[in-house]
Amino acid sequence: MGRATTSTILRRPSNSNITKRGEQSTSSNTIENIPRELLIEILSRIAQTSFTDIHNVKLSCKDFHEAAEDTYVYRHMSLDNFPLLDYFTGKRPKSALGHLQRALDANHIGALYVTCIILLFSGDDELKACGMKKSKYVRGKLKEDSDKLKSMLRLMWVENPALRRLPVCCTRQDNHRRRRSGWVEMDDEEEVHCEGCTVDSEIKFLVESLPQW
Repeated sequence: MGRATTSTILRRPSNSNITKRGEQSTSSNTIENIPRELLIEILSRIAQTSFTDIHNVKLSCKDFHEAAEDTYVYRHMSLDNFPLLDYFTGKRPKSALGHLQRALDANHIGALYVTCIILLFSGDDELKACGMKKSKYVRGKLKEDSDKLKSMLRLMWVENPALRRLPVCCTRQDNHRRRRSGWVEMDDEEEVHCEGCTVDSEIKFLVESLPQW
């Protein structure tokens, strides 16, 4: 190798390199100058619009990722485009449930509803009982999220054996159950007589809304 000359050592960096470093520094300084409360509020608005968009924002830089992990952001997160398919197909169930758990910890009512459905279809009696217990709190608040979940599952068209085996939550053998389709309103609970019947009605309506394979 040749020896470094004075002209080589003192060579000025190119204008393009200076520009790139300047742009990176300016961008970093701009983000750092935004008050954290304001940044979290901005990210919560993005999360409220699209799960996919907030996920992409988190990947863009460290500052955005840290701010987007705030509980306030998860509390406002939209479940539209939520990777529920990852759970039902078994591709990345831990990843899907991880996002869901964060939203659940932030008291996201939609995340609670989706969790109830997953527990009811789990095939585990203990988890199913937990889903029934949670569903009692959810029912009066959640018709909108119920409709969204049905729309999401229709678009997925997932061929999953678990969705063919309807969980039966009512253990009564008599005919006290009202045959109905659709969401059971809170005012009608006394006509259903049983918590399990109420859950069975919702599960039946959910599955009937899916494409048939």
